[in-house]
Amino acid sequence: MHAVGIIPARAGSKRVPGKNTRALAGKPLIGYTIEAALDSGLDRVIFSTDDEKMAEVARSFGADVPFLRPKELATDEASSLSVLLHALRHLEKSPPELVAFLQPTSPFRTSKHIDAALELLEKSDVDSVVGVCEVEPDFHPYFVYNMDRNQKLGEIIKTKKFLRSQDLPKLYRLNDGLIISRRRYFDTVGENSPCFNPKSMKGLVMDRVSSIGIDDELDFLFAEFVVKSGLFRR
Repeated sequence: MHAVGIIPARAGSKRVPGKNTRALAGKPLIGYTIEAALDSGLDRVIFSTDDEKMAEVARSFGADVPFLRPKELATDEASSLSVLLHALRHLEKSPPELVAFLQPTSPFRTSKHIDAALELLEKSDVDSVVGVCEVEPDFHPYFVYNMDRNQKLGEIIKTKKFLRSQDLPKLYRLNDGLIISRRRYFDTVGENSPCFNPKSMKGLVMDRVSSIGIDDELDFLFAEFVVKSGLFRR
């Protein structure tokens, strides 16, 4: 099936200024995702940005930058779906069958993950495949509480007994590193829909390292450690 990867990256990151082109262990952050996408079975890799300088960096890694995204699609309020649909409109003459949405803030997702997700989707009857990882025991819903204005804690999930971490049911969370959907899904969505079909999807299980996402300065420092310690291997 004809598959296209779309990598979105805007210039206006607030929590980590200049995040998308900031060097992670000597390489611009966007370089990790572009290299993984180009090494995979995707037929084309499109980089969507509002910034010409970032576009030049993306081109230097081999990504296709056929347009600059309009400023209204590079704000905090712009949805991921609106960015993806904008890119797809530029592909109307040769629409893909599968669309991979690859966030550059997940630098440790590899070409192997992309290929595995493509294969899973091609062999399934679902609309989407998303990257997931097992929920760590410290963040398991059984150990999560709400708090009222008097700081009184209440269980989110009621249990009859205290569970040890090894007794917890296995659960999975979306890791934001990998979304691949059939093109047909985007013909049915509304403006505030996700980039995947929550009613028709399968999960590709990824490990903790490949599921790391960079949202703030601490995440960036941890990602630096992961690369320099050798925990990440393409």
